[in-house]
Amino acid sequence: MVSLLHVGLNREQEFRTTFELLTYVFPYFALTLAHIDDWPPLLIDALLMAQDIKDNDLQVQVFRWLGESYLKTAQHQAASHAFKTGLERAEAGEIDDMVVAMYIGIFKLQWFDLTQDVIQPLLKQALDAASRANDRGLRAGLYDALASAYVRLQSTQLALGYGQTAFAYWYSVRSHSGLGRTAYTLAVIYTHMTQLTEDKRFLSPAIEYLEIARDELAQTEDVWQYPLLAYQQAGIYYQLEEYEDAVIWFEQSLNEAVTTNSPHYIVIAHHGLGLAQAKLRLFVAGRRNLMAAMKIWDELSNAYEKGSVLIGLADLEYQAGNYEKARLHLYTGLDVASRVVDEGMRQFLIDQLNDIERKLAS
Repeated sequence: MVSLLHVGLNREQEFRTTFELLTYVFPYFALTLAHIDDWPPLLIDALLMAQDIKDNDLQVQVFRWLGESYLKTAQHQAASHAFKTGLERAEAGEIDDMVVAMYIGIFKLQWFDLTQDVIQPLLKQALDAASRANDRGLRAGLYDALASAYVRLQSTQLALGYGQTAFAYWYSVRSHSGLGRTAYTLAVIYTHMTQLTEDKRFLSPAIEYLEIARDELAQTEDVWQYPLLAYQQAGIYYQLEEYEDAVIWFEQSLNEAVTTNSPHYIVIAHHGLGLAQAKLRLFVAGRRNLMAAMKIWDELSNAYEKGSVLIGLADLEYQAGNYEKARLHLYTGLDVASRVVDEGMRQFLIDQLNDIERKLAS
């Protein structure tokens, strides 16, 4: 199929028919089944021909798919360029649905790339475009992306509002995939609220939404669900301080992430697994997984997550009685935390590092 698409996308007389076929097969194979590797070269073929025949609508569609492909393979700079270029073309062509799609991609990227705050400057334009868009699923996708971005920035009430709105939209169109994705997002929000407040009452709705996510996604072929559902189950066990169960589920998440070749899911599984192993005093394994996570977060230039790993390493070495190593991770963590752009996230890291410093001083 790939070779046939390549030929058709490079022949002007066959291009539109081939592009229509691409429209059917790309979302299923690349986004649902996560078979992502073969598609970027084909998308570049499609983009070049769409530019040659000066079809702006098709160019916008390709930029959207390129952004999604690059995002899934952790190529953040390329993803950002694709989404922003697609946004410019969509706005120029007044293609409201695609404008919303590009904003969704930009806000999804915010979860992993925290070098700049893109949400507030773009929020009004995104919501205005959503109000004009005909596709209710795209509106729901925008609200879900905003929920994910805001919980990342620890604005949990805003995240909850957007998440609940997205859930209502998906319910109105009865999309199993959409309901599953947003139920997962809501489970993440409530689990994060537990972490921030240390109030375990928030775990009850987290568990309920995770069950909804699992039930809805069971009716789809979405491969992305397997590592993430396991990861969220592990996170709930971690908050419940049931660390042995957390380790089992983090290991399952890691195995699924490796199978689907998902860099983002691999790193969060390593990170969570290392923290849970440290709680069980499995210091060698915990250290190995936390170092693996730090290497990937460093490659992704994510200072917040790198700082979070350093907190885990400092605490691990403290528990293991390696106080000098703990201090080294502590001071490195403070330096990394100072580079986190968002004030709230930066202070959250510093507070945890200060807690470890007080333990080392006592």
